[in-house]
Amino acid sequence: MDQLILSLKKRVLLPIVFVAAVSIWFNLCKAHYESYWDGTIFRVQTVDFNILHHTLPTTLSVLISAGRDDLIQRVLDANYGIFGLVITDPEGRSILYRTGKVYHKATWQKVVSPEYLAKATEPYDFLTDPPPVEPVFEHSGPRVGIASQVGKIPASRVLGRVYYVRQVPPAFAEDLTTFLGTGWWELSGAKRGYLLISLVTLGFGLALIYSILFRQRGLEIKQKELEHRQQELEIRRKALDHLTAELMAQRARKEWLESEADQTYRRALRLKDSLERLRASLSIVDASSTAEPQAGLKIRQPLHPPSALLEEVETLIPALTADAQNLKGQAEQLQEYCHQLENSQAEMKRILDEAYQRAISIPGNLVQFRIKG
Repeated sequence: MDQLILSLKKRVLLPIVFVAAVSIWFNLCKAHYESYWDGTIFRVQTVDFNILHHTLPTTLSVLISAGRDDLIQRVLDANYGIFGLVITDPEGRSILYRTGKVYHKATWQKVVSPEYLAKATEPYDFLTDPPPVEPVFEHSGPRVGIASQVGKIPASRVLGRVYYVRQVPPAFAEDLTTFLGTGWWELSGAKRGYLLISLVTLGFGLALIYSILFRQRGLEIKQKELEHRQQELEIRRKALDHLTAELMAQRARKEWLESEADQTYRRALRLKDSLERLRASLSIVDASSTAEPQAGLKIRQPLHPPSALLEEVETLIPALTADAQNLKGQAEQLQEYCHQLENSQAEMKRILDEAYQRAISIPGNLVQFRIKG
């Protein structure tokens, strides 16, 4: 999810959110349209028709018998034209009276006719002389669109029929166009719901865009922090490699110094053995020189006094021994330095491991690190 958010750009994010918001807004408006016209308005008119089934036939029968056409029209116009009330002849072939008022714009007025009335689902009531006392039809509930017969049709003289015509709801596109095009600020009818849905959808879209951009900004900051940690780890890794190479070089030098010290020490021992053998030989020659010479044997005199040669050789032994001791001391110091380098290498490795663990423990890691060695 974080990868998807981080990959979104503004030129892609805004159209996606806009299309999603328009789709949600359209579906909510469609649901509100069906709830308002097929639900609320239909139930209100059902209640009105149920009241009229109980009262209107008696009133109109009395007025027709009295010949009060003016009062008949006033009764039919009492609903302000929201729905239709139509009086026909006893056979329903011609319209005698009808609601004359129009509420905002004509709806049912455009379709009302004797043929349309014959197909109406709402049952008509008979107007009789004498006037009916009991209702013939009634609705069992506001959600029941079809009235049921609860009384008998009176056997009196029929003066006419009264029909109840429901308001024709506008098409969804027409209703929505009316809200968007004219008077969307007028909070009446279905417009109130459309306005509320529009505000909620707009707020949801803006909140979604803000949350995505805020999350994207946070991920970018974390990504930069991870890149910085990666660079730091790379620098420390190079330092560790350098220390490792130096440690290997010092180890090689230590081994060479130890070998040189061992060879020098052995040469000193061999020189000491040679010196002892030479001293023994010189002592034999000195003893021979003090004895009487044998007959016919001529002894050659030594070129140098034996004491001077011995002294010269003996002066070399302490120097060689001191060199050997110095080489051993240097080898010990180098070994100690190599030990310090090993400790530094271990400490650097521990620091790199801790830095790597801190880097991978950050939530929402977007960059994978791989540390060699």
